[in-house]
Amino acid sequence: MQTLKGLNFVLTTAILLFLVLRRAYSGWRAAEEKRAHGAAQDRERLRSLSAYVQTLREEERTRIAREIHDELGQLLTGIKMEVRLIENRLADRDDRSLNPIIDRLVEASEMVDATITSIQRISAGLRPSTLDDLGLATALREEAALFSERSGIHCTITIEGTLGELPPEVVTNTFRIFQEALTNVARHAEARHITSRIAVCDGGLILEIHDDGKGIDLDDLQDLHASGSLGLIGMLERAESMQGKIEFRRELEQGTSVILTIPLPAGKTNLSSPV
Repeated sequence: MQTLKGLNFVLTTAILLFLVLRRAYSGWRAAEEKRAHGAAQDRERLRSLSAYVQTLREEERTRIAREIHDELGQLLTGIKMEVRLIENRLADRDDRSLNPIIDRLVEASEMVDATITSIQRISAGLRPSTLDDLGLATALREEAALFSERSGIHCTITIEGTLGELPPEVVTNTFRIFQEALTNVARHAEARHITSRIAVCDGGLILEIHDDGKGIDLDDLQDLHASGSLGLIGMLERAESMQGKIEFRRELEQGTSVILTIPLPAGKTNLSSPV
């Protein structure tokens, strides 16, 4: 009889304990799901905020680039024309005492030319006009050529097929990711050559950049935020803002590959070119 009572006590206790643990587990699981959902919402808000900030930054870059190029360029061109006019009128006079002044005017004209060249370079650095006027393919080719000229690293890009008219955010972010990838190679890779390609196929855009340098640090790939690689983090954020992904791969033989993949929903490639 005592054994039966003891068994009932054990069973009752076990059932109560099971019910308590099940309720506790259900509460913990609900709390975890709520926390995970909240974390996902926070990540989405941060992603949206990052994309919004990048959009504002690009708009401001475009505005400043156009003002620098158009307004300052026109003012300097006007100054150059006035200097040339004065120079020509003084040169027409048969007075050798004016030669030093004419020489100074020639120097001033050359300084204006150099300033105009600097303005064009700064404007292009902020926002290449080619990107808006001629599209992504031409802008990438020009950027590769300029990079080769500035860095001494031979850089080529192959445009496979036609890219079509891509959404503005895809055009801008793809170009900026390409720029940042080249900058990272120049700073860290000790490379001699860069080969890259871009294509639109299977409903998506793919950009591949490969260098023959020493290869990316594997520790940097483990945790980009901990490594402080702001350039790589910025590239990731740009890719995520387009629902795309970017892969940094250290090649076994030599160098690093950067692979950007961006989905392009049906009809998106027919949007108007960015302005």
